Amino acid sequence: MLIGIAGGTGLIGSMLAIRLKAEGHRVRIFSRSGKLPPRLQRISEWDVRIGTLPTRADLEGVEGIINLAGEPIAGVRWTPEYKQRIRSSRVDFTRDLVGRLTSMGEFGPKFLFNASAIGIYGSFETATPPFDEDSPPAEDELGVLCKDWEEEALEAQKVGIRTVLLRTGVVLTTEGGALSSMLPAFKLFAGGPIGTGNQVLSWVHIEDQLSAILFLLRKEEAKGPFNIVSPEPLSNEQFSKTLGKTLGRPAFTRMPSFALSLALGEGSIVATHGQRVVPKRLLELGYKFRYPSLEGALRNLLG
Repeated sequence: MLIGIAGGTGLIGSMLAIRLKAEGHRVRIFSRSGKLPPRLQRISEWDVRIGTLPTRADLEGVEGIINLAGEPIAGVRWTPEYKQRIRSSRVDFTRDLVGRLTSMGEFGPKFLFNASAIGIYGSFETATPPFDEDSPPAEDELGVLCKDWEEEALEAQKVGIRTVLLRTGVVLTTEGGALSSMLPAFKLFAGGPIGTGNQVLSWVHIEDQLSAILFLLRKEEAKGPFNIVSPEPLSNEQFSKTLGKTLGRPAFTRMPSFALSLALGEGSIVATHGQRVVPKRLLELGYKFRYPSLEGALRNLLG
């Protein structure tokens, strides 16, 4: 298949592009960045289209779209202006993309995999009962953002485009993201929990993130929301202890919540709050996690 990836030069998008090509698919990457990361520059066949939105000509022959576009949420200060950028890059972009897809009728892509996030279930400072895909959206800021984002994507389903919502948790990889940002402190014997450490971290190994998407591509009956997280979420404190054990380092240097709040404002909620989320529909469909436990995932990633 020829598959288009919006946001295909990002961390997950570029890794997914390589995996898709290894599986025998052709990939067309849509990006506003204007350049490919090194891992994609090594492959000459990539069909990169630069622009804020794929044109009708860009989409000709594309059998499906995976939309991973969006401004970063974690590790940035949420000013009013930046919050608008977060929303526009997700809700508005998805609305415009779906409008373009539906306007092509029978000649357009047959499926849309649209990024979402487990933030749809809300953000909590302590452990909660587990959330699955049947749990209702929260009414806090992240919950409303994700709900609006998903509603725009589901417009494609109304015209017969198979639509899958990828509710992703914290993706673990040493090439970027949360784990990469934690490693320097732990290696210097200064790592530990954030705040109380009671907030739950629902994580997924990058290999399972990519493999779950490929699994859902092959399952034509798969539609609607899927939680892309390990079946074993942990508290931030448990996560820190496991990471310290894997590295042979202590994990007792606690970062106070107020320090993150001073640095990131409202954006600190991504680190100081969490969600206990389980991949109910993925498991029901028969997906087998390669790294269901955190210790196994970290040992693989950190050697």
